[in-house]
Amino acid sequence: MALDTKRSGSLKNVILSLFLASLGGAAILMGATILEGLQFADSGGRPDAFSIVMFLLTLVFFSTPIMALIVVPVGLIAWAVLSRTGLWRIWIVIPAAVLIGYGLSWLIPFIPDVVLVSQLPSPKREIATMLSAAITGLLLWRGARPVAQDGA
Repeated sequence: MALDTKRSGSLKNVILSLFLASLGGAAILMGATILEGLQFADSGGRPDAFSIVMFLLTLVFFSTPIMALIVVPVGLIAWAVLSRTGLWRIWIVIPAAVLIGYGLSWLIPFIPDVVLVSQLPSPKREIATMLSAAITGLLLWRGARPVAQDGA
């Protein structure tokens, strides 16, 4: 009952794409907090070296794992379903990911207030999550595409 590798990429490529998408999505959402002025509010909007280091550590060790908790399961389910139907050759995966991101943008205000993303106002939050989801869809589609076979 294994997935047909001729129709989709390997599980390793899909998982790597999903983790890269988690990092990229977290960077976009945290970047939105910088644009909104929430991220470096303690230092008057001008980050010092300590603030930048803390931002990067938060991105890698806090925001990315939170994103991975959402991106990896949803991405694996989408990959499993679409690879069985052979729809990875169609770029429809990317707009579908944007729609999922739009839906998830409505859940962000309910996450703990420790994450500054929950304080983003509605239009910026939706744009950031849709952009994050679009990158996730693009990376997932790219990672799930079949590997070119030599001599075929």
